[in-house]
Parts: sequence; structure tokens; C-alpha cells
Amino acid sequence: MINWRLWLGLAFVAFLLFIALFGPSLAPYSTDYAKSFAFVKTAHGTEYMTPPYPPSSKYWFGTTIAGHDILTLLLYGAKFTIFTSILVALARTVIGGFFGLSSGVSKYSAREPISLGSLGSFPQFLIVYFFMSSITLNTYLSSFEHSLIEGLVMVIVGVPGIYSIVQEKTSELNKKQYVEASVSLGGSKFHLIRKHIIPHLKGNFIILFVHEIISTLGLLGQLGIFHIFLGGTLYHPQERRPEYKYNTITHEWAGLVGHVREYVFGYQWILIYPLCAVSFTIISFYLVSRGLERRQKETYQKSPFI
Repeated sequence: MINWRLWLGLAFVAFLLFIALFGPSLAPYSTDYAKSFAFVKTAHGTEYMTPPYPPSSKYWFGTTIAGHDILTLLLYGAKFTIFTSILVALARTVIGGFFGLSSGVSKYSAREPISLGSLGSFPQFLIVYFFMSSITLNTYLSSFEHSLIEGLVMVIVGVPGIYSIVQEKTSELNKKQYVEASVSLGGSKFHLIRKHIIPHLKGNFIILFVHEIISTLGLLGQLGIFHIFLGGTLYHPQERRPEYKYNTITHEWAGLVGHVREYVFGYQWILIYPLCAVSFTIISFYLVSRGLERRQKETYQKSPFI
């Protein structure tokens, strides 16, 4: 049977990566372009209109309150949302996996494994929010520097969870007879990890990596609701309307959702299209995750002792 979840998810992810790589080149306008007013032909004749403009042949996704083309903002912000999520997830998986493997096989050494289970259960959002809130509003850092710092914080808070999962799975594998036999023959920790543990867990690592991408996207979304935007937040305290008071510098998708969430009942396109972009990204990686889990399950059923 065709694993349609995996193939459909991979096709969606490939599309997202294409948008992230070539989005600015495909954008119909620059991020500085803003239409302040226009004369529009209606059934009552030519009328004077101000933004936001609804979706049309000129503005496929409509415009913001300030007159910026929403499609353009999404195409420019894609790389920050997608690549940051992938890089953070990759760093979490590699670092947490390395220490989890090392600690998991330590039962054969003099040291006892270090448990970080309690740290892995601590809400990641709270740590990132309180750390980044002091350097996000009207930040003195460049967009790259701010994104790098926020990414590092998200990596740090995510490592304990990966560590605990990998340590537990490694400890379970240590009970296998072929691992104990290898230890009896003088196999080192490095030999156990390279020859016995990693080949068995490589499928789990890929699934963990995809899960961490989804987790990072969700964390970015939570931060965006509280105006902690990736790359920095432009804050204008004198403004009353939130769409002018808080603005994302990089146009990352969670930021585009966070600063206009009040428009769920009016000018819905300003909120709906960025929200759909975030949802589509999460669903794409979720499909890949489910497809990988199904493939691993089928492989295990065919060869349960490998």
C-alpha cells in the first residue's frame, strides 16, 4: 500500500523549501511598497479607497492596514520561519541525541546516567518568553543576531526533552542480548553506539527531528501571540491600534499572525492568509511524521528482531 501521508507531506515540504529559497524573487512587490490610497471602479462609479484592500487580481491575498501586499510579506518571511524551525530542530536532535546516547550506555561505566526528565517537562515557552522579552522590542541587534539568539535559546530549552527520550531508548537497547554480548567481548561505548545503538535508532532520530520542527513552529506561534517576533519587534507605544503598535521586522509568519490577531471579525484576509501559511507548514511536517512512523512500523513488523 502506498504511504500517501509520507509522499504528500514530502511534496508539501519541498514546496515550502522552494518558497523559502526563492520567495523574495517571486514576490510581486518589495517589502517597502505600500499603497496608501487608490481610485477603484465599483457599481456606483469610481470611488476613493484606502487600505486595507481585499484580495484581487492586483493583490492576490489583499493588503494590510498600512497597504503592504500580504503575499509579498509571506514570501519574504518564509525563510525565517521555515529555516529557523529546521535548524533549531536539527540542533536539538543532534545535541540531545549525542548526550542521550552517551548517557544511555553509561551503565557499563563507573558513572550513573544523568536524568533530565524534569527539565524536559518544564514549559519551553516561559523560558524563551522571559529571556527574549527584554531584547526583542525595538532591539539594538540586527535581525540575524536576534534570530540567532532566539534560536539558541529554543535549542537549549529543547535539548533536555530529546536527551531523555534518547537516553531511555538507549537504556532499553542495552538490555538486548547482542549488546551485552558485545560488552562481554570488550566493546567500547563508541563501538556500542556506532554498531548497535545508532543503526537501531536511526529511524527514531528522523521522526524526532520532524517532531521537533513541529514543536518549534508551535513555539514560534505562541511567542508571536505575545509579540515576541523572530528577528525583533518594532514597538510604537504611542500607537493605539495593535497593527501599528507591534510590527515584525523580518515578516516571519508567526509575527504576521501575532500583530493582527484582532482582525478575526473584520478584514479577515489580513489574519487568515498568514494563519493558513503557518497551519499548512505544520500540517506538511505532521504528514511527513505520520508517514515515517507508519514506514517504521511496517519495517519492524517485517523484521522485529533487527
